[in-house]
Amino acid sequence: MDLNTLSIISFVVFILVFLNLLFAFTKSQEKVNYWSGLVILLFIVVVTSWWMEDIALQWILIEATTLFGALLISMSRTEKSIEVAWKFLLLNSFGLGLTFIGIIVLSFGIHSQVTTNANDILAQINSHQNRLVETGMWLAIFGYSAKLGLFPNHFWVSDTYAESPSQISSLISCLFPATVAIALRNFVKMDYQFTNDHFSSSSGLLILGVITMLYSLWTLNQTNDIRRITAQIALFHSGALAVFIFLNPPDEIFYFALSASVSVKALLFSAMGIFRIDAGTRNLNGIKPEDGLNRLSTSLYIISVGMAFVIPFSPFFVTDLLLIKIGLMANKSWIILIPILGVIFFLVALNKLLPLLNIESRDFLLQHQKILKTRMMVAFSILLLSLLIGFYGIYNFSNGGFANVQ
Repeated sequence: MDLNTLSIISFVVFILVFLNLLFAFTKSQEKVNYWSGLVILLFIVVVTSWWMEDIALQWILIEATTLFGALLISMSRTEKSIEVAWKFLLLNSFGLGLTFIGIIVLSFGIHSQVTTNANDILAQINSHQNRLVETGMWLAIFGYSAKLGLFPNHFWVSDTYAESPSQISSLISCLFPATVAIALRNFVKMDYQFTNDHFSSSSGLLILGVITMLYSLWTLNQTNDIRRITAQIALFHSGALAVFIFLNPPDEIFYFALSASVSVKALLFSAMGIFRIDAGTRNLNGIKPEDGLNRLSTSLYIISVGMAFVIPFSPFFVTDLLLIKIGLMANKSWIILIPILGVIFFLVALNKLLPLLNIESRDFLLQHQKILKTRMMVAFSILLLSLLIGFYGIYNFSNGGFANVQ
């Protein structure tokens, strides 16, 4: 896979989520048509940033997505959503501010020719092994880690996904990590070119990713809130993505992992929105067995959680195999712990969700029937796309593809 493929997959996912937003919005009485232009603009800016070779221009576009994201988080116009939007804006702007300083310091460290073109910096970094360059990489990587949602700047993640409309959560969770991953990849490549006799900035990214995964696992065990359970799944994958970026995989594998993230996270939040409306509550303890649940919506949510981890035809399952292969070929046998953490996370989530299947099945309630049927069509379309990516990955992996692992 390449950036073209990722862009096409993201466009298909965006269209499906956008249709969901236009025709099945329930978070408030806000007229979504007024917000549709901003949603489209957000997608255009996100994808444009993926193609930028100039890291300063890329930063400007990513900073713009922070403002657009904050506005869309507050879309439901509740006091809580506006508070969360401010938290999102402040924490992400803090991180991106550090990244901007890092870019300036890094560019100044390449003092023979001040440039912000990623390829030019990569070409010169071997001959400019100085503290300015190293400091710039540290600031840039740590700053972008906040936008990715890594520890210790992860506090915006759970609140954002808990209070945003599920369609906005879908877009943020699938597009923003991919955007930051592409930006971070440039700096990790620079760090690999930098001769270091001590702790490197890419190793720092690895540590933050692992801590984030452990934190999300601990938090998952403490909550029964459907939205926050889903948010912790997204947070866990942000940590895993940081580990993946640290390994600096070949482009084909890197873009396959991002395609997996875009499709499965969109599915996860779409299925969560359906299940939450059908259950009539966001707390698992608040579900009354005598009221029943729609078996299809319950099963779809559980399947979407499985797609995020261990279901064999899930693209994330293939990504785990690739992660292990890269780690073993690079003599990093500890990498097997990352998929093991994923299995543990899935089992904890499954322990919370499986009892739902014992509740008596019923049809969708009449007042939600039209909206939920529309959402189900969108969710099944995203599920099909995710499975196609997974089948492609399995076929490619089993027939000698993804072989160029270094």
